[in-house]
Amino acid sequence: MTTRMGTGILWSRYNVLFESPRFGPFLYNAVSNALLDLDDEHYRRLAEMRDRGGAGAPPAAPPGQAPSVDADFFSVLREHGMLVDEGADDAALLALRYERLSRCFDTSTLSLTICPTLGCDFRCVYCFEDSQADATVMSPDTIAALMAFIRTFKDARRLKITWYGGEPTLAWHVIEDITRQVDELDLEFEGASLVTNGYGLDEARIARLDDLKIKDVQITLDGPADIHDVRRPLAGGGATFARIIGNVRALEASTYGGWCRVRVNVDDDNVVRVAEVWPFLADAGEGGRMSAYPARVESDGPEVMGPLLGNREWAAVETGLQRSGAWPCAGGSYPSAQDGICTATGATSFVIGPEGELYKCWESVGKAAWSIGHISSRSHTPAALSADYALALDPFVDDSCGRCVVLPVCGGGCVHKRLLARRAGRPLCSSPFKDHLAEYLDEYYDAWLARALCAVGLPLDEQSRRRRGYRPVHPAAVARAPEPSQT
Repeated sequence: MTTRMGTGILWSRYNVLFESPRFGPFLYNAVSNALLDLDDEHYRRLAEMRDRGGAGAPPAAPPGQAPSVDADFFSVLREHGMLVDEGADDAALLALRYERLSRCFDTSTLSLTICPTLGCDFRCVYCFEDSQADATVMSPDTIAALMAFIRTFKDARRLKITWYGGEPTLAWHVIEDITRQVDELDLEFEGASLVTNGYGLDEARIARLDDLKIKDVQITLDGPADIHDVRRPLAGGGATFARIIGNVRALEASTYGGWCRVRVNVDDDNVVRVAEVWPFLADAGEGGRMSAYPARVESDGPEVMGPLLGNREWAAVETGLQRSGAWPCAGGSYPSAQDGICTATGATSFVIGPEGELYKCWESVGKAAWSIGHISSRSHTPAALSADYALALDPFVDDSCGRCVVLPVCGGGCVHKRLLARRAGRPLCSSPFKDHLAEYLDEYYDAWLARALCAVGLPLDEQSRRRRGYRPVHPAAVARAPEPSQT
């Protein structure tokens, strides 16, 4: 618990006060997700506040006089939740938990991840699925049962679909058929996402994406051709990179109105080459409808094994890519708040296999032991598994997570991996922010300075920082350079 002060104005337990080797001292708060750049004097004063557990409010300014710099600084600390009233941290955590549970048990949206087939035309070396060679495709009878299943959710007003697999483009006619029938339901179809290896996304299918209300497409690459083709070959052997890149370029050149996200899988076997894929993607993404992001390959168990990267290694990869400039990061390396909500935690979210089998997690697809029922039976979703995902694995009531300073931005991580870890009797923390937050913030600040210099010729609010000894870095907008005079 935070040390109690007589004033009742406390040092937030979600503060991180640190010194960057390159840029000096900073203060970060995980609840507000705010970052302050400090001079040495303000750092010293904040260290004293931290050690005391809080601070007293500065005296009010005399009538007719502006508040002192101390009062202004105090106000900034209060605004960003760095100094809080007694009980405010607990209230903030309770509000985050309430939001999580509200989303878990919201029944107004039915979210379905549909696998038209579990078969795949690739044999990726790290794939967790056991059913790549299963050629079963969802039948008309199963589609009819799926429509009946959807109609049983009387409270649902909206429907979202993710096409998944296996490789969903191998059963394209199923996507067409289900979409046509969904359009006839008395539900607002909010649209779909397509997760594909990209090999079968040819021009004919690209031309159908808008009609099928597919608003975003995710395609996976693993680096340049010589790396990718070894890691993601065709089932019968053969290269895939050139065709995927050709399809990405065709998508970008098309009239498709959605967004393409390219996921670049990373582990220790390809980490030194992964940035080499960016020139291909930058060329394909000149129209601005494409983004790319690195993602570490993870096991479907609680341990880091073989070439997989742990939190320390992954933090080095992400910050290193930003530092080198080899991988443009639109959001930089700044923490993006996660709430831990996914298909597994949602009361009206399901993964549906090609024979109508039901699962609660993408990573469970094709594993009979993890099936929770069938779409033809309304008695689906065993309460024990659903309660585990939504309640028992709630990070806000977990002792170790509850004490963690980055919980408000971490959200507890993947609940399925938390479940596997708990069953194995092992702790799991999948967030590199826990032990490497300062490294991420350091790289973010470096990029922030560069953007400010490009925009206005000087670091943003530099005069204010020199005068006051501090400045907000995040949230803070980089000021635009003044427009040239029209006279």
